[in-house]
Amino acid sequence: MGEAASCEKKVRSPIASGLYYPENKKTLLERLASYETAELHQGKSCGRAAAIVAPHGAWNISGPIAAAAFAAARDRDISRVALLGPIHQGVYQGLYLSDSDAFDTPLGKLPVDREIVEELASCSTLFEVNDIPHLEEHSLEVLLPLVKFHFPDARIIPVLMGGGRFSHISGLARALNLVFESLMDHTLLVISCNLSQDSDGEKARLRAEEFLGLLGEKKSQGYLELIKTGKINACGAPLAVSLMESGL
Repeated sequence: MGEAASCEKKVRSPIASGLYYPENKKTLLERLASYETAELHQGKSCGRAAAIVAPHGAWNISGPIAAAAFAAARDRDISRVALLGPIHQGVYQGLYLSDSDAFDTPLGKLPVDREIVEELASCSTLFEVNDIPHLEEHSLEVLLPLVKFHFPDARIIPVLMGGGRFSHISGLARALNLVFESLMDHTLLVISCNLSQDSDGEKARLRAEEFLGLLGEKKSQGYLELIKTGKINACGAPLAVSLMESGL
């Protein structure tokens, strides 16, 4: 009995299905198909992006935007997807890798690439292999059905960042470069990020535009300065800085 139990796989179960996105498989597939149809109608039929930024809001608000981000990479041969997301609970400060073997979705399980997780963990003592932040956080989960839909055979590497200390930003950047530089042909990097947290629509639009402008120009130093002064308040902005600093 004990030997059988030791062979069981550890699976992270959804906490946001039915709240942020449909938990019923049929309904979920219909929603994803509607997003894809909308993309095709706009003439966006292909994409080979190496990295994308996708929001982690409820699908009734940001689902089409997240789907458009994933569509930008759907023509690539992807075998692994690295998902980088923020932690919303302030109690966690640092970089957290998952020790689960798979993350469950209404479309089926996504296996975790344990080998890559171990490589990242070996890059820096800043990484902690700890599933508790992952069990409580939705920023990666709301994107998992999109991963499963577009890249059904891919393995995932879930990474969460709590806070936005410079040491964590630079540590993650170095680790991403060391681990993924030679693997980018078949890797998709996903930054889970809402572009602004303002409730005022006009302020949100202006801050989001500034954020996207710097992202397009790859000016990571500008990001850090604007984050510190509060001119950028994107939820996940430090992860975008890490990506730019990584050189990938």
